[in-house]
Amino acid sequence: MKVNQHQIIAFNAACQHKSFSKAAAALGVTQSSVTQNVAKFEATVGAYLFERRRTGLVLTPAGKRLYRVTEEIGILHTLLDERIGEYAQLERGLLRIAGTACNPAMTYMSRFKERYPGVDLTFENASWRECEDALKNREADVVLMPEPENRENLYVWNIEQRFHAALVHTGHPLFERESVTIKELAEHQLVVASTRSFARWRLERRAAEMGVIFPRVMMVCSTPMAVEAVQHGLGITVTAQGTTTLAGTVRAIPISDLAEPYELVAVCNRDVRNLSLVNGFFDCMD
Repeated sequence: MKVNQHQIIAFNAACQHKSFSKAAAALGVTQSSVTQNVAKFEATVGAYLFERRRTGLVLTPAGKRLYRVTEEIGILHTLLDERIGEYAQLERGLLRIAGTACNPAMTYMSRFKERYPGVDLTFENASWRECEDALKNREADVVLMPEPENRENLYVWNIEQRFHAALVHTGHPLFERESVTIKELAEHQLVVASTRSFARWRLERRAAEMGVIFPRVMMVCSTPMAVEAVQHGLGITVTAQGTTTLAGTVRAIPISDLAEPYELVAVCNRDVRNLSLVNGFFDCMD
């Protein structure tokens, strides 16, 4: 039994939509057509490619490995279709966005939806490292994130420069300061996200270069929770300046040891940059 184009297309659509019915709707075919093609693909491979769960389809380890290959084949087919005009008007499709924050991702998504109302959009809020993983595993088409550590095989578009600041609650000894140092932060209770955030990575890397250790650290599950902890007077956190709506009792104070800005960027895998959906999204960032 040989794998054919229809099986690959059905498999890729099921991967992207995490549902046979949604994949069928996106492809304009019946659900039975999708399930049969996926079943034939699994029979040829000799392994299950999906786990069927109540929340949707989840790729098995074998499925993940194959998707990295078949998605590249799917990209080539899509490029061919676009060259002959089938999807040139962007009347349908799915574009998967991920980002470390909703702003400015939602602004760009709103512009995109106005221009291409027939295209479905999804957004996944993810940490800095999770965004890199989403690109590597091809679980997102475009991500908005602080500058990636490894740019190999990536297309990177600079959006804006940002700065990191310390969030301090009123009444804290550092609240009235115009700026603080990393050494001074180490003298107080620090709140950090357990997720792989860019702010935490950058702070810890710079502290290690300076030989500074943080003896008092409260770990929380996410950056928004770290901000919430500061608002309740539980310590200081470090986050991107101007990206979080702060209560009147909290100040953002520049950190002199992190004074240099960093870039917020939009990133995609280089081989999908010329796809009409991806290209259309990048156009919305101009």
